[in-house]
This record gives sequence, C-alpha cells and structure tokens, in this order.
Amino acid sequence: MPIRWRLVLVSLGLLTLLLGSLGVIISLIAEQDLLSNQVDVLCNEAQVAIKGIMKGNQDHPFRLSYTFLPPEKPSTDFLYTASTLAFRLVSPSTNAAILATDGSVLVPGSSSPFALQPIDVPPAQVQQALQRDDQRPPYLVLKGANGQPQLVVFLPLVDTFRDHTLGILQISTSTTPIDDFLTTLHLTLFMGVVVLLGLATALIYPLVSVALHPLVEIERTSQRIAQGELSMRIEPPPTDDEIGRLAHSFNRMVARLEEAFQRQKRFVSDVSHELRTPLTALSGSLEMLLLGADRGDLEAARRLARGMYTEVQRLQRMVEDLLVLTRLDAGRLEMRRELIRADDILATVCEQAEHLAHGQTLRWSVAPGTPALLGDKDRLRQALLNIVDNALKYTPAEGTVELQASPASGGLVMLSVRDTGEGIPPEALPHVFERFFRADPARSRLGRRPGGSGLGLAITRELVEAQGGKIRLDSRLGEGTTVTILFPAAVDGRAAARGEETVRNRSLSQPGSRPS
Repeated sequence: MPIRWRLVLVSLGLLTLLLGSLGVIISLIAEQDLLSNQVDVLCNEAQVAIKGIMKGNQDHPFRLSYTFLPPEKPSTDFLYTASTLAFRLVSPSTNAAILATDGSVLVPGSSSPFALQPIDVPPAQVQQALQRDDQRPPYLVLKGANGQPQLVVFLPLVDTFRDHTLGILQISTSTTPIDDFLTTLHLTLFMGVVVLLGLATALIYPLVSVALHPLVEIERTSQRIAQGELSMRIEPPPTDDEIGRLAHSFNRMVARLEEAFQRQKRFVSDVSHELRTPLTALSGSLEMLLLGADRGDLEAARRLARGMYTEVQRLQRMVEDLLVLTRLDAGRLEMRRELIRADDILATVCEQAEHLAHGQTLRWSVAPGTPALLGDKDRLRQALLNIVDNALKYTPAEGTVELQASPASGGLVMLSVRDTGEGIPPEALPHVFERFFRADPARSRLGRRPGGSGLGLAITRELVEAQGGKIRLDSRLGEGTTVTILFPAAVDGRAAARGEETVRNRSLSQPGSRPS
C-alpha cells in the first residue's frame, strides 16, 4: 500500500476514534442529564402532592427525604396518608406505590388502563438503590412487564419529628421520551461523524500528496540515478522542514556520489595510463631480447636490462603509493605518536634527498624556540621527502630548495619547503593535491629522471591531515613554489632552543659534500 494511503488511513482512523469517543461522551452526559432532570421532575411532583395533602394540617405525619434513615414501624394514619399520596401521583405517564422499609409492597401501584403500567421491583434491588451515598435521590432504570424501560425513583418518607423512615415512595415514569431523544442524538452524531470523515478524506489526501511530493521526486530521481544519471537533482521544497532537509541531504549525497564516481573513473583511467607506459617499455625491451636485437652485444643487453629494471622500480613505487592511499582511505594506516625534533627530521630528509638532486642546493634551518612535533616520524619524513622530491624535479641545477621550521600560533609548528623552480600555473594550483594530477603531463621533467605517477603530493596531503596537520601551496610562475605544513606541536616536549638560528647548507652540486 502506498505511504500516502497509509497516512490517510491512519489519520482517518485516529479522527474516527476521537470523534467516536467524543460522541460516546456526549451521549453518556446527555443521558445522565436527562435522567437527572426527570428525577427532579418526579421529586417536584411528589413535593407538590404532599403539600396538597397536608394543606391546612399543621401536624405533617411525614416528609420526603433523599437519605434513608433508621426504619420505624409506621402508624395507621401514615398508611392512609401515603395511599392518598400514591393515588395523587398516578397519571398516564407516571405510577406510584408505597413500599415498606424492607422493600416489600405496602400499597401497590395503580392498575388502571389510564395509568402507566405498574412495575414490581425486588426488595433486594430497592435496598441496593437506597444504600448509595450521593446526594441525589436513588433511582433505577428497569423494564416493565410490557418490556418498556421505566425510570423508578425511591423517596424515603421520614417521620417529621423523630427522623425515622416510615416507608418508601416509589415513583416510576416511562423513559420513552428520553430514549427517542437519545436515538435522534445518536443518529445526528453518527451522521455528523460520517460527514466530517468525508470532508477530512477530501482534505487529507491532497494535503498528504502535496507533503509527500518531494518523497515521490526523490524516488523517481533515485531510480534514474540507479540507471546511471548521476547528474539528476531534485527541487527542494520551499519549507525548511524534515522533508526539505531530506531533499537537501539527498542532493548532497548524490553530488558526493557523482564526484566519487567521476573520481573513480579518473582513477581507473589514470592508473591504466600510468601502467601502460612502463608495461609497454618492458614489453618492448623483452621483445627485443627475445628477437636477439642485441646481437650478442653484452653492453646492449645490459642497457635493456637496466631500462627494464628502472620500469619495474617505477611500477613498484606506484603500487606502494596506491597501497598507502588505499589504507589511508580505509583508515587502516597505523600512525604512531612520538616526539619529533624539527632539526632531526629536516636533517634526515635532506640527507635522503641527496641522491635525488642534480646540482641543486639543499639547505635547512630551524628557528630558535621551535617546539618538538608530535606525530609519526616515518610518515612525516615520507611526506617531506615527497615534497622535496617534487621540488627538485622542477628546480634547475643552479636553483635552491630550502626547508624551514618555526613555531606557529595555536600549538602548531610550521614546516615549509621553498624552491626557486619554474612554478605552477594558477589554473593548476587547485588540483595539485589531486591523485594522478600533473600540471603538464607532456613535459620531460628536465630530462633527467622519469616522471612520477602524480601520487606523491596526494599521499603527502593524506599523511599530513591524518596526523592532524594542514598543508597549503603557494606558487608563482618563474619564481618558485612554497609548500607549508602546519603540524601539531608536542605539549610537554620541546626542542632545545638555540641561541641563534641553526642553518645547514648542503650544495649537492658537489658530490660528497656534507653539512657545514
């Protein structure tokens, strides 16, 4: 069943329950009020009849009471006066009888055809009705001999002077007018409920349809997205409610899915492209060896073998980079937390970058008061080495690559790598840290070493951010590039402050040189 019909049925069910409960409450209150009014009418008739009998007689033998007092045997005068009272209360719509204090009949009701049909009440029911503690006259609703319901009121007749119950006046009247009114009221309430439910149905269904329209659009859009149309979006409703927020969240989710899908397609395409080049070189070299192109020349065979070894190393580096990125994406790359001295990490990076340079000058420096860093030393060294490697690729032999460390605000340490290379075009800056991105894939990387896979800076950003750091890049064409890392500083451990800035220059244009 569609959700709109379920909502309509639930709403109508609740509305029916509420209206039905209200109708039952109204019926019960109306019935009780009508019975109470009829009881008052009968009591007033009895009072009028007593006043008529006792008129001119100062010694009233009894009076009406709503409370049953201790019984007393009545006198002969009482029975005569009570019979007269019962006779006066007989009419086509009422009947009256006199009962003893134990509920037995002393004076039966009139059997005249012009009077209401008399009703006999068992003494036990009379006693039960008289035991009620409320301030209303006791009454019962019973069926007469003809099956018609009657309202029977019991009024104790109390001695005027000694407050003892002498007998009980039983007055009965037909409840047919009350029943007819209640029947009309029930029919009116039923028709009113039916009409209200019809109007509610006519109003609830379109309102529910309008409210669920965004959900219908989400369903249709999700089906088209499942068929591959990731560019589809839904139009959010103007209201900022749960459905509106759901629509915005759905659009954001689809946008992320589209971005992830496009990134995956680019990733697969780039990996295929990057793997094709070394595999083609390996295939060509192996084919030449199999065809005997070296003609027994040992030096030619060695050149082919060295070329194949270089391509295998390139493939190995690419696989390792992809493995690191996969672990970073899955959150499974373990990071140690240890104290790292800034001068130690920079010296280590410069030392390991020695074999990557081709005449460029490498130098590093640590500002006085720079605190120790807190993170994974090996991963931070890998990140810095990737940055230095990338800087060396685009810096000419007479250029310089400088590493610096200095304290920064907010409990951070600023690490920067500055080169005097060719710089990066402005349009390429936003994409530098994307995977497999190269500003100019066709350039030869100064012709000295094979180009990288475009994963180094992407891995660097992931490694830095995984340890709570931030990385940014600034570059100008023809002036060089600066990569800045803001890394968490240790809270309790600080690098030893130096009296003056520590500077280490290494000119790698002279093989075998060491820091001064």
